[in-house]
This record gives sequence, structure tokens and C-alpha cells, in this order.
Amino acid sequence: MLQEPQHRVEDLQIALAKEADLDSVIDLLRRNELPVQGVPEHLKTFVVAKDGGKLVGCGGSEAHPHVALLRSFAVEAEYRNAGVGRRLVRELMDRLSAHGIREFYLLTLTAETFFRKRGFKTIDRDEVHPQLLSSEEFKGACPSTAVCMRLLMS
Repeated sequence: MLQEPQHRVEDLQIALAKEADLDSVIDLLRRNELPVQGVPEHLKTFVVAKDGGKLVGCGGSEAHPHVALLRSFAVEAEYRNAGVGRRLVRELMDRLSAHGIREFYLLTLTAETFFRKRGFKTIDRDEVHPQLLSSEEFKGACPSTAVCMRLLMS
């Protein structure tokens, strides 16, 4: 018998990150062994999931005209497999799409299957849009073994 998730994803609030969320976002990323370089500079593009006042998930981007690098998606362990990550990705991509962005990239060591289910395809790093190559993620914050993925929206 399948066990019900401990937390109801419908009860979480998903919103743009605020400056006051920065320390909690960085703490969550570090506990999930994700890079934090560039997070303060791009916090305005982050979305966060909160259960009451507790930050339980985050995801961000480095947005450019028509293209964005998705980065820093993390969910507290007890909230995983309840749809929090899916809601964060959808919210962030909807916000970016509303600004004309139709090309999304990411680097991952652990979430290839998760993003493949959302339509992302594995690509070679030489296929990455040139606007993203100056990102800390591509300059070394993510190891060279990270899988590079892309989603093109019509």
C-alpha cells in the first residue's frame, strides 16, 4: 500500500523569494550539496515554497533575453515526492515564459530523470546558448560531470 505524503503540496505557498529568504535558501542548497555561487545576485528570479513560515523548497534561474539557466532546485527531505519540486519548476518557468523566455537549460548531477519527465532533453555543453556560458554554473560551480539539459518551448 502506498504511503500518503506527510505534507500536502496544496497547502504550501509558492512565491517569489524575498531578500529575507536568502539565508534560508543558501542553507537549503548547502545541505543538499548544491552550489551557492551567484545565488545572491539572482535571488530576484528565485521562487520559494513555504509551509507556514518555514522555507521548504526553492528554485531559481539566471535569466537573459529569450533564454534562462534553471538552477538551485532543492526541497527539504520530508517534503520530497509530494510534488513540491514540480510546482516550483512550473511556477518558475511560467514566470519566465511570461517574459518571453522560451529556451531553458540546466546542469544536474542527481535530477536528470525528474527534468526528463518535464520535457528536458540531454545535450552536449557545446550546444548551450552563448549567453549562459558566463554563468558561475558553467564556469566551474557545477562539475564537468553534470548532465546538461535543454527544453525548447514553442
